Amino acid sequence: MSSSNLNNTIRNVIPRWREFNETLSLGELSPITNTKVTTQSDFINSIQHQQKIFDWKINQTISAAIELLNSSYIVDDENSLFETASFLKSGKLNIAPSIKHFSNSVLIVNPLKIEEEPNTSFEKFDSIIGQLIKKFRQSVSNNPNNPISWLELARLYLIIGKEQAAERCIAVGLQLAPNNRYVSRVVSRYFTHSGDLKMARKVLKLNPSFSIDPWLISADIGISTLDNKSSFHIKRGLELTNSKNYSPYELNELFSALATQELYSGNVKNSRKLYNYSLISPNDNSLAQAVWARPQVSDLNLTQSTFEKVSHISEAKAYFYFNNKQWNQAYTNTIQWFIDQPFSRDPAGFGSFIASSILENFDDAIKICRYGLKATPGDFTLMNNMAFSYLKQDEPQKAQNIINRINIQNLNDREKVIYSATKGLLMYKLGYTENGERLYNEASQQADKIKDKKLKFLADFHHLSIQLEYEEFPVYQLSKIDKLAEELKGLKEEYLTVLVSNLKNRIELFKDKLIL
Repeated sequence: MSSSNLNNTIRNVIPRWREFNETLSLGELSPITNTKVTTQSDFINSIQHQQKIFDWKINQTISAAIELLNSSYIVDDENSLFETASFLKSGKLNIAPSIKHFSNSVLIVNPLKIEEEPNTSFEKFDSIIGQLIKKFRQSVSNNPNNPISWLELARLYLIIGKEQAAERCIAVGLQLAPNNRYVSRVVSRYFTHSGDLKMARKVLKLNPSFSIDPWLISADIGISTLDNKSSFHIKRGLELTNSKNYSPYELNELFSALATQELYSGNVKNSRKLYNYSLISPNDNSLAQAVWARPQVSDLNLTQSTFEKVSHISEAKAYFYFNNKQWNQAYTNTIQWFIDQPFSRDPAGFGSFIASSILENFDDAIKICRYGLKATPGDFTLMNNMAFSYLKQDEPQKAQNIINRINIQNLNDREKVIYSATKGLLMYKLGYTENGERLYNEASQQADKIKDKKLKFLADFHHLSIQLEYEEFPVYQLSKIDKLAEELKGLKEEYLTVLVSNLKNRIELFKDKLIL
């Protein structure tokens, strides 16, 4: 059976990793407004940067522009960054291609950004990634001291599954700018993706501004909850939120991370208050977190205006439409979310689940799994959903090849239930009905053992579905569908009713064929 790595698990506030220019335009690189506390390195950087601004104002040369461009990136001076980038972008200047390319990247729209309805054909996406890799490889060759280019190359390598190459680029980028917020958050996000959560937190804490930067502390809290641990810096995070030294936007992810910590601790009242603070001036990450939490936390300030003032909200919209039973819109926004975050397993897992289980669009489910597995090879959810989709298309040999690659020893209890059910379907498709029945029964019993009613229903439903199909839908067995449908009422999961409806539609189609 198909599964989702979102619908049944937790979500945490971990840093986004987008193209540098996109992150810059979203305001996440702007200097923090807290002027009461600065580190020595911040102070030194500030003095040096002010001198470079002065030099540029009185002597607008190429060398002065390049010096200020690099300095503006380090201290997150957005105005100077755009001013010098505009100057250096001029085609009349004789400067290195890498400098011109970086100036361009500051000013142009992200080539992966998609504002219109996305196309689930990824051929163009492949071409864009290939072109960008070529450009950034040339960039680091021409200017090996530019950390942005190294991190951009790392992200691109990760998208196509070259994790070792990505890690080498990450190491260089971190060495070049270890004290920069963007670098710290990106490198931390990389180690979160690779599963080294200890290193992800270490990178954040090594930044000299960690104790005064809410963007860094929020990431530490979010990654800690991902590791089922409580961050040692929650108290400091609360101090920053109460200090009145930061704007609501600077605190939105910190409020959201603290709210999620409270939710997991069972304190829904405090969680609601903190989530609503995060929604005063949210970014796409904190907005998505609130939409995700809404079924568990009532009375959140999620208004139409909240959605309208935030960009890149495809993930939030995917949750919103899913919770409102608008399946096609949920899937469309999940694909857009995947293109925005193509190395993340979450949109690929969620999208393949919607496509295979609800929309029964197995071609698209296979396609998104194939792309998702490039960046996250061996991911159980994607491998399972791909195998399930092949089985629903009556291609058992392709499904078996995938199932045989799954490492059963690494599966948790819930994943073992799903694995048994999918392998049960495989046995039915291969003609081994007794083995298929045994595996489905094992899946149901395992779900019962871990007290997961929804998972037990899914195992029983998929078992009944394949049984009825192989018995050519005998009338005396159809009452079992109504019995399962009755069990749905206590589960409060609207998408499950779609599964029953899809099964009834298949029965009607089968009857129509018999009549013809």
